[in-house]
Amino acid sequence: MSPPSTPRRPFAPLTRWLDALLDPKRQELTVIWTLLAYMAVWTAYRIIATWPRDLHADETELYGWSRHLALGTDKHPPFSAWVARAWFTLVPPSDLSVHLLATANISLTLYIAWRTMRRYMDAEKSLFGLALLTLIPFFNFIALKYNANAVLLPLWALTIHCFLRALESRAAMWAALAGMFAGASMLGKYWSIVLVVALGLAALIDPRRGRLFASPAPWLMILCGGLVLGPHIWWLADHGFPTFAYAAAHESADLADNLRDTLTYLPGAVAYAAVALITAAVVLRPSRAALADIAWPAESERRTILLIQLLLLVAPMPVALVTGIRIVPLWAMPAYTLLPVVLLASPLIAVGREAVRRGLIVASAVSLGSLALSPVVALVIHLSDPPGPFEYASLLADHVDREWRRHSDEAVPLVAGETVLAENTAFYLRTDTLGFETADLAVLKQRAAARGAVLVCPAEDKGCIATAEQIIAGQPQILRGKVWLSRPLFGQPGGRVSDVFFLVLPSGASAK
Repeated sequence: MSPPSTPRRPFAPLTRWLDALLDPKRQELTVIWTLLAYMAVWTAYRIIATWPRDLHADETELYGWSRHLALGTDKHPPFSAWVARAWFTLVPPSDLSVHLLATANISLTLYIAWRTMRRYMDAEKSLFGLALLTLIPFFNFIALKYNANAVLLPLWALTIHCFLRALESRAAMWAALAGMFAGASMLGKYWSIVLVVALGLAALIDPRRGRLFASPAPWLMILCGGLVLGPHIWWLADHGFPTFAYAAAHESADLADNLRDTLTYLPGAVAYAAVALITAAVVLRPSRAALADIAWPAESERRTILLIQLLLLVAPMPVALVTGIRIVPLWAMPAYTLLPVVLLASPLIAVGREAVRRGLIVASAVSLGSLALSPVVALVIHLSDPPGPFEYASLLADHVDREWRRHSDEAVPLVAGETVLAENTAFYLRTDTLGFETADLAVLKQRAAARGAVLVCPAEDKGCIATAEQIIAGQPQILRGKVWLSRPLFGQPGGRVSDVFFLVLPSGASAK
């Protein structure tokens, strides 16, 4: 008679992973390793899915700013450039290091969000909440492009975490940190005024406001935030507020457009979280009483958190209607780290081990499924989306570098031209960049004459070529060229772009 068979444990690796995540002694380290694995998966996705094309212009723009740090730029406040400088000091610039910067930024945000969740919820709810956040594309697909929007993810998460701790304890350290991170958020993007307003209103409405404002905490927040932001404000005044002019250029065209943009903003912002909301509803099946407690929590602490979450989403709308500023749902990217606490912290919501297991399965399926489909995504992009000239800038940079080194032993000192193409080409040449649209052309001509430069234009951009001809007029050593660039993928030919380049050779170089 054969011995009775031992019951098989359902998918042992998942069970061991879940055991470690729920073990108080191993939980912290396991969450960190999980987020590092998440970072690796989405880095691999980004590499493969974008294989046919070069880096996005937002990313190469940050590299250009990071080469010459300042207290501001013509487009955005400077924090994202500062982060890029720190990162590229540690990691040599390349496509891979740019992708790693983006995924590290995401994983850091998720870790901060998890730590915030653990202050209000048990391990099961916090892990389920972390899984829900990975179903919001702001924490993967969209933030894989590191730019002035993505930099806000950890900054808002840190500001919210420190603010809530300062509200609870009125401790000077947490108040100072909240103010510093709020100031840093404003240095990331002025959209962060939404965060400052939301937290300020929450502090005024919270029942603990009497004790809060009787303590040094709120004044420390204001002081520390002002100290962080002050140098940039001085820079703005000294340079004529160029970032304000850039923002004003993105206002709605008229009242009808402003009304449409504003009214579609909130549905669009909520739609980004739709998969997470649906997953929570399907897995947890909350009762009507639980839903009522989520909509209007019984505890004042949870009501404050709900208020902050709502204000982060709706506060921009009346401002946009009054000022005419055009707002888009994408800007809600950093506003969702409190959503799991809003959805799950109610004592009427039960999240057991099985719910966590299902949440992890769904989250893992999305990440690993996306990675598995990344070659298909790459091929679809390759075959259906005609490339822009800047998307083959690495090929142009290789060609320009070969031509330049035939005549000079010095590295290319500057790339100028159509802004996006110049920025991308400069990244792959690891050199400085200037766009014709923002450059002082007389100064640019002098700089090119003194040290040399490369000017690049899309072949069909007659205005750019005319500007380049104006800059090279009278220069003694000029080489002109035109290239047709294409890149195959999986044996399939890709679209072709044509670029024009002008080499202004440095003195002493031979123009063969």
